Amino acid sequence: MHLTLTNALKLPQIKQCQVVAGIQGLNREIESINSFDAPDVLSWLKPNELILTTGYLFQDNPQQLEQFVIELANMNCSGLVIKLEEIPQATINIANMVNLPILKIPPGFSLSDIMSPLLREIVTRQNEQKESGNRIEDFSGSGPENLSYGISGMKEVKTGGYICTVLPLTLQWNQRNDSTTYKQLIKTIETLTEQYKIDNLIRNIKGSLVIIYLDTIPLGNPQFHLIITKINQQIISTLSKHLPLKLTLGVGNYHTDMNSLTNSLQEALQSIDLGKRFYPGKDIYSYKELIPFTILQYAPKNVLLDIVTSNLAPLEEHDDETQSDLIKTLETYLQSNLRPAETARKMGVHRNTIHFRIKSIKKRLGMDLCNDNLFTLKLALYAKRLLDNR
Repeated sequence: MHLTLTNALKLPQIKQCQVVAGIQGLNREIESINSFDAPDVLSWLKPNELILTTGYLFQDNPQQLEQFVIELANMNCSGLVIKLEEIPQATINIANMVNLPILKIPPGFSLSDIMSPLLREIVTRQNEQKESGNRIEDFSGSGPENLSYGISGMKEVKTGGYICTVLPLTLQWNQRNDSTTYKQLIKTIETLTEQYKIDNLIRNIKGSLVIIYLDTIPLGNPQFHLIITKINQQIISTLSKHLPLKLTLGVGNYHTDMNSLTNSLQEALQSIDLGKRFYPGKDIYSYKELIPFTILQYAPKNVLLDIVTSNLAPLEEHDDETQSDLIKTLETYLQSNLRPAETARKMGVHRNTIHFRIKSIKKRLGMDLCNDNLFTLKLALYAKRLLDNR
C-alpha cells in the first residue's frame, strides 16, 4: 500500500505541519522524497515525489514560488512542504486550483525532522530490505533523492562517515548491453572494498553508477579519502581495459550525516561538471580539489577581473608580447608544490628552462614565491580560469 499525504499526516512529526492549500489533493501518493534549496531542482523531480524546502529561494520572489507550484502540479508531484513563515495568498489560491497540497513546517522543525519519518514510512510500506552489505538496484528515478530513499534503511549503521562517487555511463554504456563488463566492474569494487575493509552501497540511477563508500570506524579513518582515491583509480583502470571510452568519475566530500547524502551526490556531479571545464582530460574529479571554483563562480565578473589584473597583469602582458608561458609555468609550479623538476616534467621542458622562467616570474611580479604570497597567486589563477571558461 502506497503512502499518501493523508496517511503521512497521521505520523507524529508530520501531523504538526499545517495544511495551507490543496486539501483536495491529499490523496496523492508519495513514492519518494526530495529536499532542495537550489534553483535548478526541476530537472531532478519526478511524479509522486514530495518536495521539501526551506523556501529561502522564494522569500523575495513570490512569483517564482507561484510558477514553481504550477510546475509541480504539471509534473504530478505529491505536494510541497515548505518552511516559509508566510505563504502568499496568491500561491495558496493557485495550489487550491491545481489541487497541489502545501504543508507549512512548524517553527523549530528542520527539513530532516520531516524527511526522516517519511522515509522510514515509505521503506516500511514497500518492505525495503534493510542491509549494510553490497546491494545493486536499478532505480528508475533520475535524481539524488533516490539515494536518500535507498540508504534510509541504513541509518542504524555505525559509521564515521561516507563519500559518494558517481560514474556517468548513461549515454555511453549500460550494464544491459555489456553484462560481462558490468559484472567485472562490480566484482572489482567488491574485491577492493573488502581488501580495505570498507562497506559500500551501490546504486544504478539511469545507467549512472553511484557508489557510496562507508567509513566503518566510528571516529573516522584519517586515511579514508586516500583509500577511496585508490579504489576509484582501479575502477577507472578496470573499465578502460574493456571499454573504448573516455570515462570520468566524480567524488563528493566526506560527510558524517546520512541526511546529507543528497548533497554528497550533488557534489560528485558538480565536480564532474567543473572538472571537465577547468581540468579537461582527467579521469577523476574530486569536489574537495575544486572548492575554489565552486566559491569563485558566484563572484561578479568585475571582481574576478580585479583579482586577476592586480596579481597577474605583468605576466599576462609578457605572455601576450612574447608568446611565452609564464602564466602556465606559474600554475604548474604551484601545482607541483614548488618543485622545478616536477614542473619541468609536466610541461615537457628542461629543468633549466623552468628555473629561468621562475626567476622571470619573481622579477615581474616583484615578489618571492613564499607562503605569504601563494594563496593570493592561486586565487588569481583560479579566477583567470573561470574568466577564460565563461
